[in-house]
Amino acid sequence: MLSFEMISSLKNNKISLGEPWRLPKASGFLIPLITNPPYPERNYVLLQEVENLVDFRDSGGISGVDVLNKTGKNVFIRKGTLLKGAGTQSRSPVNSFVLTPDKAYKRIPVNCIHQTHRIAPGSKFEVGGLAPMMVYQALGNQSNTWASISEYSHRRQTLETRRMIGSDNLLEVEKMRASDVVEDALKTVPGDHINQVGVVIFDLQGVVAVELFNHPDSWKAFSESIIRSYREVLTEEAGDLVEVKVDRASEIFKTYLEKLENLEGIIVAENTASEVWDLRSHDVAGELTKIEEVEIHLTLNRRDKKQTNRYDTQILRALNLEVTPQHQPSIHIDEPMEQFIQKRGGYNILSTLEETPRRFNELLDEVDVSRGTLATRIKEAEEIGLIEKGIRKTNGSPAYILTSEGKKVKNLGDKKTK
Repeated sequence: MLSFEMISSLKNNKISLGEPWRLPKASGFLIPLITNPPYPERNYVLLQEVENLVDFRDSGGISGVDVLNKTGKNVFIRKGTLLKGAGTQSRSPVNSFVLTPDKAYKRIPVNCIHQTHRIAPGSKFEVGGLAPMMVYQALGNQSNTWASISEYSHRRQTLETRRMIGSDNLLEVEKMRASDVVEDALKTVPGDHINQVGVVIFDLQGVVAVELFNHPDSWKAFSESIIRSYREVLTEEAGDLVEVKVDRASEIFKTYLEKLENLEGIIVAENTASEVWDLRSHDVAGELTKIEEVEIHLTLNRRDKKQTNRYDTQILRALNLEVTPQHQPSIHIDEPMEQFIQKRGGYNILSTLEETPRRFNELLDEVDVSRGTLATRIKEAEEIGLIEKGIRKTNGSPAYILTSEGKKVKNLGDKKTK
């Protein structure tokens, strides 16, 4: 069982609940999370604080964006940050990431959030707000991300025009919503209390989400975008016969925290300074970021079991649970997958990874292809869902692993080689 200091601080009231707040007639509400000084020294800054000193450029592939940190500090990039493409597809990171102050571009994993726009290698990006909760939960699976944007854009009408938005461009949808009266109401949310480090979001079913930083300055730099990302919950109207009992929030939150004992996780991003953990249980999906062994950010969300994240299978196995079709998408051998095993090194990469996870240099030693060809095959395999980056069970180090789709394609290759 995993243990995290931030969750412990919530349980033992080192971080306490403030006063509830909700819009008139709304069924959802929020409660600020409050702590007391002294605060830990911040060994990082948020992207939103230094965005002019961080360069983003298109890698030329749908699933990656190259980033250069020119701040001289560790920079935290939150999952779901909106990156507006200048002449290229807009993207959003599929997990949080910490940029160390290196003088070299780093590639971060992303999903496309504007399906019909072309990719323009080398194009720049501007930093925007945050993906709404519905899209945030789908990140990590490109098909689910596109589907969630479509649903989000059609779910409501803009209150001023009374017309459907209907766009596959998430940034366009957010721009149109920014002008409606609901957005004006959200600006009245008291999001920056003294000593505030986070927020808990509730609806009629209980806790929807928790977001927490280790320092008030981090929360203050990001609070407006975070609260807006939960717009769907905070603006949902309650029926005339529904009583919203905000006075029971403390009791409900305590019960919620007790259930976090079952959280399991894997490291999904790491470097010399940081670790990012993907957290899962049956009911909760979350993420925790550490920098130099200090926990700096935590998110917990009610798990949408209709969405399949690329880490779900690994987490379910860690919990010793059966992986059912509800958690694992159906596998279909389409043309790109079948073509992959016909390419040089394709079948051998899948066959090698079936035995045990491998790092890049280990694959290079075992698969008879050049470094450049191996890099190309790995990128292709990741993009079509045959392999993914995971964690070795033996020592916790990162390595490439075979997905369920990859195993089926490998089995197809077995038949073709007989």
